[in-house]
Amino acid sequence: MKQTIRLTKAELRRLLMNKKTYIMMAISIFVISLGFIEFIRTLGDSFFNPSRLSTLDNVVFPFSLGTLGGSLIWGIAIILDSDRVVKNRAKDMINAFTDEKRTSLARIYAYSIIIGITFLISLLVYLPICYKRMDYLFSYQAYVIYPLIMVIPGCIMTLFICDGLYKISQNLSVSIFLFLILTIAQFTSLINNNFFLRWNSPIAPDISDAFGSPAVIRLLLYSRVLLLAGALFFWNVSCLFIRKYQYGIFRSFLLRVTRPAAVIIPVGFAAITVIMAMKQPFVDHSPIISFDDSAYLESFTRSDHEASYARYKTTLNFNTLLGTVKGVDECLLTEALDDQITFHLGAGYRIKSMTLDDQPIEYESFYDMEDGYNTYFGNKKYIIKNPEKKKGMLKIVYEGYPSLSRSLFYSGGGYQNGDVVGRDYISLSWQHQGAEYDYLGGPEKELYVNVPKNHIPLIEANEMKRVKDNDDGTVCWKINYYVGNLFSGSYKADKISYSKRDVYFKYSNKYADTVKAYKLDEAINSVLDYCDNHVGELDTYDYEDQPSPDIRILQTSADSTGGYAGDGAVVMNEHFLSPQTLSDSKAGTNMNEVFMHEIIHLYWGDLGLLLDDDGLWSPEGLTVFTTYRIVKEKYGELYAKQYYVDKWKEDVKYLNNNFYYRHPEYIDKLPAGYRSAIETNVSSIKRYSLMPLMLLKAEEKLGGEKEMDKVMQEMYSNKMNYVMNDSYFTFQDFLDISGLTEEDLKVE
Repeated sequence: MKQTIRLTKAELRRLLMNKKTYIMMAISIFVISLGFIEFIRTLGDSFFNPSRLSTLDNVVFPFSLGTLGGSLIWGIAIILDSDRVVKNRAKDMINAFTDEKRTSLARIYAYSIIIGITFLISLLVYLPICYKRMDYLFSYQAYVIYPLIMVIPGCIMTLFICDGLYKISQNLSVSIFLFLILTIAQFTSLINNNFFLRWNSPIAPDISDAFGSPAVIRLLLYSRVLLLAGALFFWNVSCLFIRKYQYGIFRSFLLRVTRPAAVIIPVGFAAITVIMAMKQPFVDHSPIISFDDSAYLESFTRSDHEASYARYKTTLNFNTLLGTVKGVDECLLTEALDDQITFHLGAGYRIKSMTLDDQPIEYESFYDMEDGYNTYFGNKKYIIKNPEKKKGMLKIVYEGYPSLSRSLFYSGGGYQNGDVVGRDYISLSWQHQGAEYDYLGGPEKELYVNVPKNHIPLIEANEMKRVKDNDDGTVCWKINYYVGNLFSGSYKADKISYSKRDVYFKYSNKYADTVKAYKLDEAINSVLDYCDNHVGELDTYDYEDQPSPDIRILQTSADSTGGYAGDGAVVMNEHFLSPQTLSDSKAGTNMNEVFMHEIIHLYWGDLGLLLDDDGLWSPEGLTVFTTYRIVKEKYGELYAKQYYVDKWKEDVKYLNNNFYYRHPEYIDKLPAGYRSAIETNVSSIKRYSLMPLMLLKAEEKLGGEKEMDKVMQEMYSNKMNYVMNDSYFTFQDFLDISGLTEEDLKVE
């Protein structure tokens, strides 16, 4: 070790005395500045997947580009240095003094120190630029942590890989060629979106300006450690090819591989890499299948029960550092009608214990391939064995990292599924809120959550009741549970001046200036007024003795993709409110229209008319069409045509040219991941483009907007009939009201 330190000091002194070192440092710093140029940012969209709507993209993308540029510079530099020793015929003389592995390690350490210095200078140089671009959303913590995770590991991995390539090949041209091939390979379709294979060109994902992105930080850290272990494995293997004097590559390898110490280290790093890859908690190991909700819907129509209970309670505790959830389900069984009880548990969770009256009880778990809905979301099925039909307190303890199913991942969802556990923000889908029993009869479940004291949790639009302050600094909240997403954070709430009912707009305090500057409170009110006049009033009603909740428009983290409306809540991620989105006059449907779209869902779906979703006819299509109508009135017909109608036509043309859409009999022959991506894309185009075009054609056939308004008003006026009858407004219902035929709405 002492000799390695002395060699590192000598190597560092040599680098600092070389003018080329400072030129390389300057170039590395300069490359980062290219990330601020719009043309370069546009070119990088396909390769780095940056979030153009996050102000943090002004930090993440430039430093992602800087990681790639810096790794190329320093990687080629260390190859040239290694080759210089060989070309100068100094290698054998140095090896007589010390081991070549030690000198290589010293060279890598010295380069790592130079890279660290360059990184610190870069942070100082670009601090004023990033601060100005991010304005009031700037965070010193985010400014340091994201570049640190990307740049330093990426460049250090490059040093080990490039040094290893030269050790094996002992050829300058071959080493540089292989290094460039490995770098370019990251941008191929097979690797481009895979965090765990992007070693020196890290992906710049969606990152939250308002709530931080602990899930992204964990993913980046985990993937960088895994890749670093893989790079160290490769470098240690390459050391087995170090040439012994007058020995060739194979004789040198055979000589060194017989030494146990030389083999144990690479085997150790290989084991770490494989174990981390297999145990990664972000995407589960469920089968890849297509979405199917038929089996899930059956559980709501099946009348027989496997057991009955008197009380059912779920308590959730959150580890905001690791992002894990620990849950305890307690169900007091009063009657067992079957010798088994089945339930599903969300992806990523593992059973810690399962007892009936404090006695362990047998169970089995598997992915039910006949249940397309739960398997698609990675929910594993559990069957509790109760042959004696015992009653008592059934207690299930589980723990884990809320992960993404493989089906969702391969259908284009990426690594972010909206389930986030952090200090400032918690979001949990209903699948991750405890055991979901299939056929159990009894009163509503009581859900208890223990969250940080500055949080106010909600299930959709329903606020929870504060129960007590815990000794660990968290606060316990309770609600009588129903299916819905859990959101918890520190929010600012504005009450909208809407005359019909209470509407609350809840958003992060960091966005207070944005909300005020763009008059979003007024925009909400204007959308509600427009829909009241052209569609119908947004009613409040009681159903099954449950009053409809106040409307809450809720901002969520960028980790939660997209938006939706449900149970009185309009949920949209923070990108819909970002300054970039709201101020982009060229963005068309990325302006306030996206914000309006989710509010309109209160009329088509949720508190309004419940529409059937048959893959084409859906609430989304009618909401897109209504958004188009508002935009047409607000910005003019030319604007609406350019950003809506023309886009719909372009999408439908693409759909009609799709081979698998025209020949669905061939799609089953494709790999599961590719098939799922195609089916998701086709479904999206049919909902968001084909159906709005059909509605536009219906408007033309009916004679204009006023006649179409009459049809929509009649549709909306019947909403309570569908609610009370537990049915949905279908495409055929629309044809009956409008007096049109399916042939009238056919789009070529």
